[in-house]
Amino acid sequence: MIVTIARRSMNVGRSHNMNTPFYKSSPGLLTTVILSIWSTGVFAEDITVSYASLGAAYMDHVVAIEKGYASEEGLNVKILRSGGGSATQTLLSGQIHFSSSAGSALSAALRGGPVKIIYTNQSRPTYKLLSNKPEIKTLQDLIGKKIAINTFGDTGHLSTLLLLKKYRLDPKSFLFIAVRSEARFPAFLSGSVDAAPLSPRDITQLGSIRANTLADISKEIQLVWNGVAVSNKLLADNPALVERFLRALAKGREFARRYKEPTIAMVSKHTPLPPDALLVDYDTALSSMTDEGSVADEVLKDEILTRAELIQAANVPDPSRFYDYSIIKKIYAELKKSWKPKL
Repeated sequence: MIVTIARRSMNVGRSHNMNTPFYKSSPGLLTTVILSIWSTGVFAEDITVSYASLGAAYMDHVVAIEKGYASEEGLNVKILRSGGGSATQTLLSGQIHFSSSAGSALSAALRGGPVKIIYTNQSRPTYKLLSNKPEIKTLQDLIGKKIAINTFGDTGHLSTLLLLKKYRLDPKSFLFIAVRSEARFPAFLSGSVDAAPLSPRDITQLGSIRANTLADISKEIQLVWNGVAVSNKLLADNPALVERFLRALAKGREFARRYKEPTIAMVSKHTPLPPDALLVDYDTALSSMTDEGSVADEVLKDEILTRAELIQAANVPDPSRFYDYSIIKKIYAELKKSWKPKL
C-alpha cells in the first residue's frame, strides 16, 4: 500500500497530467494553482520510499515529512509499506526511488544487485544477548548452546555473529535456531533455547524474571542497521534528487535528536504503539544514531565480510562498491555552517 503525505506544499508535481479533465474544466483554478506554486517557490516532485514501519527508528523520515523539510526540497513523499526483502526487489525493479531497508539492500548488493547505501542513520543494534540459564554467564559458557534468532541473516543474527567474531569465538561453535518473532520471546522464557538477542521492548517484558546479560551488543559492535539505499542508476542519473532527499532527512534527524516530545508526537501519527512504548523506542533509536549519517570504513569491512560468509560468496568484494557517503558528508558540512533546527 502506498500512502501519499505532503506538508507545506500543494500536491502538484511531475506525476500529474496537465491534460486531465480536472485541468481542462478548471482553467481559473489552474491559474490560481500555478500562481500559488510560483509565489511559494514550491514544485512538488513525487518520490516513493519504502518503510518496514514508521516507528521511532524512522523518526528522521517522519520529521522530514511532518516538519516540511521534504517539501522545502520540492519533494512529495509517497510511503510504501514493505518489508526489507520485498522492498529491495521493488527498488531493483525501479518502481521506487529509495528504500529505508539498507541492510537488506546491502545483502542484495553482495549478490550483484546494482544498489548502494548512501546514508546510515543508525549503526548500533540495540539488542542485549541474554540467557535465562543461571549457569550461562559469559559468551564462553554459551559455546555449543542454542541461540534463538528471528531469521538467518537478520540484524539480530548478524549483530550476534559480529559480537562473537570480535571476541575471537568461532560462530560455528554455536547453534543458531530461527524462531519466528512471535515465538522467540516465549521460547526464551520457557528455556527451550539458551540465549537470544533481545530488544529493549522485549527486556521490559521480563519483569521479575532473572536473566544474565552476556553482552550489550549496542556497546560492542556497529553495522548498517537503518539508513537509505538507492539504485546505482538513480544515483548516477539524478544525484541532485538524491541530495535533496538526504538533506531533508539530515534536517529531520537533527530536529528529532534535539526535540523529544514534538518528535514523538509526529511519530505517533504513523504507528499504533502506545505512548510508553514510543518513549522506549525513541530513547533506543537515539542511542543508536550515527553522528552524521555514515559509518567508518573498518565497520563496513567487518560487515561486508560477515555478510559475504553468510551468503557463501566466492570472493569478498571491495566495500567501496556498495557505499557512497559523499553526498551526506557534503550536506552535513554545509548544514553545520548555516543551519540549526527550530521548533
